[in-house]
Amino acid sequence: MFTGLVEAVGRVVDIQPGASGRRVTIESALLDEVRDGDSVCVNGVCLTSTGTGGGRMTADIGPETMRITTLGGIGIG
Repeated sequence: MFTGLVEAVGRVVDIQPGASGRRVTIESALLDEVRDGDSVCVNGVCLTSTGTGGGRMTADIGPETMRITTLGGIGIG
């Protein structure tokens, strides 16, 4: 269940071109608990984890999501 409460702050550590958008890697202590397929809210957008490990998660961001949310303008750091 989404509570709307911020549980942790993460940091973007990598952004790569994806199949049809971008693939972003985020680092946070909370991400040790996340598994592939879990949903994580990032800047108010629900992203599905496609890779996890070492306090990091990777997720794909599609073109429409990049266009209509703040995720289109994120950068490393």
